[in-house]
Amino acid sequence: MKKNKRTLYECFNAKVSGKGIYCEEGYALGKGEGSLDQSRLEQGEKLAPKICQQCAEFDSMGPPVPADEKGWYKLKGAN
Repeated sequence: MKKNKRTLYECFNAKVSGKGIYCEEGYALGKGEGSLDQSRLEQGEKLAPKICQQCAEFDSMGPPVPADEKGWYKLKGAN
């Protein structure tokens, strides 16, 4: 059975501030300041950083978000 990866869409510790997505528990999600660019959220990308997969602080909001409910940049019918 395939195990689903943990994503930032389903963790209460994932926060957006300015143009970045960061971990409220202080884990580095990306390079530099440790945050990921918000455009990845806007595009509906997977957002499953390696650090989240074994994180003891992962605070699940519930089941994974369906792919068609992620992102808002490319709305159906929009130009």
